[in-house]
Amino acid sequence: MEYAGRIVVRMGAARKRAALKSSGLRRRAIHLQEGATTIFCWVPKELEEAIASSSSKKEKKKTQKEQQEKPALLLLHGFGSNGTDAWAGHVGALAKHFALFIPDLLFFGDSITRSPTRCSELFQAECIHAALLQLGVTTAFVAGHSYGGFVAYRLAHLFPSFVSKLVIIASGLMMDSHSNDAALQKTGASSIHDILVPSSLSTFKQTLQLVFNKPTTIPDFVLMALLKNPNRDHQLDLINSIELGQDEVPTTLPKVSQKTLILWGDKDQIFDIKLAHTLEEYMDGNAQLKVFNGAGHVPQVALGFNDEIISFLTKDMLDASSTPNVLGDV
Repeated sequence: MEYAGRIVVRMGAARKRAALKSSGLRRRAIHLQEGATTIFCWVPKELEEAIASSSSKKEKKKTQKEQQEKPALLLLHGFGSNGTDAWAGHVGALAKHFALFIPDLLFFGDSITRSPTRCSELFQAECIHAALLQLGVTTAFVAGHSYGGFVAYRLAHLFPSFVSKLVIIASGLMMDSHSNDAALQKTGASSIHDILVPSSLSTFKQTLQLVFNKPTTIPDFVLMALLKNPNRDHQLDLINSIELGQDEVPTTLPKVSQKTLILWGDKDQIFDIKLAHTLEEYMDGNAQLKVFNGAGHVPQVALGFNDEIISFLTKDMLDASSTPNVLGDV
């Protein structure tokens, strides 16, 4: 059964990769810090072909002009996922409006680093920014789910000219040391680490029920295959390295100037909906909150999710000053 589980997981991954490819994306490895860090990222096919080929500068400029017809949108995943798994179901709708860039964050998927730098969400943001600059992306819309929202917010804070607009999805930026108490009580877990990076089948099932607000129907032999995590220790370190949301009163969250859309499920059992309202209030009128009734920690599954993102990001696109420039010199 273990072998059968691996086969099912591989088939599912293949279908998701096919979905991204059919939406005009190609996967590329981006090497940073003299090879110490490698980010794998889905990028527009035309950009990948321009970089991979030995085309002339004139041809590259033509590709850049074509890409600039669509603004760049960077999509960041959360724990328990990677770029491919998190966004495969959304690229069909989003690629019609945006040039999509979908990376695996460090220690998820195939992205990895040997850097001695503490891998906080700040370091993740710096690496993603460097990777996108290497691809020629100078400004972008940025959307992040859960842990990816921490990285997205750091990008907006550290590189304000890079992030044009921000979308925060079920991300506990305003959490404090007691924000996870309810989830811990429901699962019997001793720490949030057990929920975000489960090590046993029973804990994994409890996590999935918390995330989706219903018992999982996935067979145990498939769950066991999904539970295999070669980056488990690194991901536990990522949780320990999160800098935002560690204070009793999270007033240390830096302010950002970008217009922000906050998307949340009212039944979120990982980050309570109260955190969404607190974040909206904290941003002093610079953010708007959309709550999906009945949705849990993954509001991406809710009807209208893609429409909310598209509407928010394209609202000011007639104003050239708010339309991101996708590519610089490749």
